[in-house]
Amino acid sequence: MTDNLCYAVDSASASKIRETLEHIWWVLHHSDDPGRMAVALTCYLDESGTDSDSPVAVVGGLLLSKRQFFWLDVDWRKCLDKHHIPWPLHMREFGPKGKLKDMQSEQRRALFCDVAKIINKHKQGSAGARLEALEYKAHFAGVSKLSMYGACFTLFTIMVSVDAKRGGYDGRLAYVLDDGNSYKCDIHDARDVLLAKDSHMGAVVFDSDAVLAPLQAADVIAWALRRNSAEGLKSGFEPLADLFDDCHLEVPYKTEWMASVAESLRDKMEE
Repeated sequence: MTDNLCYAVDSASASKIRETLEHIWWVLHHSDDPGRMAVALTCYLDESGTDSDSPVAVVGGLLLSKRQFFWLDVDWRKCLDKHHIPWPLHMREFGPKGKLKDMQSEQRRALFCDVAKIINKHKQGSAGARLEALEYKAHFAGVSKLSMYGACFTLFTIMVSVDAKRGGYDGRLAYVLDDGNSYKCDIHDARDVLLAKDSHMGAVVFDSDAVLAPLQAADVIAWALRRNSAEGLKSGFEPLADLFDDCHLEVPYKTEWMASVAESLRDKMEE
């Protein structure tokens, strides 16, 4: 990193930001190797919009190298400062009860045009997964240890791992998840199963999106996935469609993946 990180904060704050990012990277990889990668992601559990009794789990995130992990933070802070958005950026604040609910469509369009460009500039790739209740129940009935959140996380990691292998990446993928959720135990249960099945599965770390710009970027991706599949991107959010470029991965739900994971979990519960 260079002193460019100090562009909008005092030296003490910049030093603390840098120290925090370095620490998180070390926890994830136990290495300063710039070639290693992390997947920053966030998850939603929300209604499908077509049936109030049919929840849909959505997981979205982006793959980052160490250099991308740091420099996304730099550009993110510049962007929020430019558009007078208080740190951190939370997509829920654009909702009817949010602090940014009164922002005009033109202002949102300008903001998210920059946001999409920053994410696409720095990401190694992005990905998203959706899991509906019927799909979840078909495989996980009786496997009470894994919620839809955990199952969708599992689907996401399998999907990213398959794509990484296709791209020739043979290392482990570390995951940074938003700390503001109530399903941490589910994620750890899923990781235990994935470790036995997936050689790419690395560390899983929880941290706050109030600290990490990559988690705010992941929030944008997951929100855009959910909104795009439900009602489309409009009213100033249209630029977020640019996130779904050639470097974005969305693989259809695969029955054999979920069946295999569910069977592994049942075997573990019987041990």
